[in-house]
Amino acid sequence: MKILEVRNLTVYFYTYAGVVKAVENVSFDLYRGEVLAIVGETGSGKSVTTRAITRLIQPPGKIISGSAIYRRDGEEVDLLRLPEEELRRIRGSEIAYVFQDPSSALDPLYTVGYQIGETMAAHRGGKIKQYLSEAVDLLRMVLIPDPESRSRSFPHQLSGGMKQRSVIAMSISNKPRVLIADEPTTAVDVTVQAQILHLFKQLKEQFGMSIIFITHNMGLVAEFADRVAVMYGGKIVEEAPVEELFQNPKHPYTQGLLNAVINPLNPQERLKPIPGTIPNLINPPAGCRFHPRCPYIITGKCEKEEPPLLGDRHKVACWLYP
Repeated sequence: MKILEVRNLTVYFYTYAGVVKAVENVSFDLYRGEVLAIVGETGSGKSVTTRAITRLIQPPGKIISGSAIYRRDGEEVDLLRLPEEELRRIRGSEIAYVFQDPSSALDPLYTVGYQIGETMAAHRGGKIKQYLSEAVDLLRMVLIPDPESRSRSFPHQLSGGMKQRSVIAMSISNKPRVLIADEPTTAVDVTVQAQILHLFKQLKEQFGMSIIFITHNMGLVAEFADRVAVMYGGKIVEEAPVEELFQNPKHPYTQGLLNAVINPLNPQERLKPIPGTIPNLINPPAGCRFHPRCPYIITGKCEKEEPPLLGDRHKVACWLYP
């Protein structure tokens, strides 16, 4: 059953250099209890897409068009058109975020326990003090050692991994139905990465959460995700169940991403980087945005006509698959 249905989402940024077409006509669904991974290079529009869902786009950014239908308790609401007060009750409570940089997500002037308690008080009512013991329990749940003393620590007194787990504790404090994790393992080592992924799996099973997992690490996608949406140049170019995407990648960009990942079965094989760079979204190329870097370009077609995203379980936007 769908819990979130995003359709034709378009977000522009109006800068001094021109209009940045960061996200254009992006559509996807999120089902109950599943992990949807959104992958792509830096600048492909992953974070902007997910922040736009709950209108966390600040000027000079602007949501131009689209809808984000959120289903809860038998009712449907369009998050892009809700009054701000009603949206604030959903944001951070029913739909929560784990942001990429935990240092910027935590207030340096308050202890970690206080900030977690503040999140609960904001959505449940009452005073922050009454939630401090629950904050300690949450820190224990996310595997922070000695949670009682760590709850009284300020962010600068914690390691990068502890900060990230503190942010996760804050995000799950109100038992959200949708958790959006924006590259939550970027700033930590591989041991902590494994712990965070294991924690997400436990939380998904315990609370029945749906998770949108943003990353550029295809290894994490293979281990954690149920479905994958591949973004390039502000658009989704391929979407499929994770096993099918890895076994039969169709879009040349997806193939390029997988060719750039080390194959454990043949570690001596040379990696194949994708030539060129991501397009300038102030003046994106006409037709398929990947065509300047594509090894299979159909001359006269790809440069002029934009391919639609077609398919059922396995969708692809490429003229190689008419």
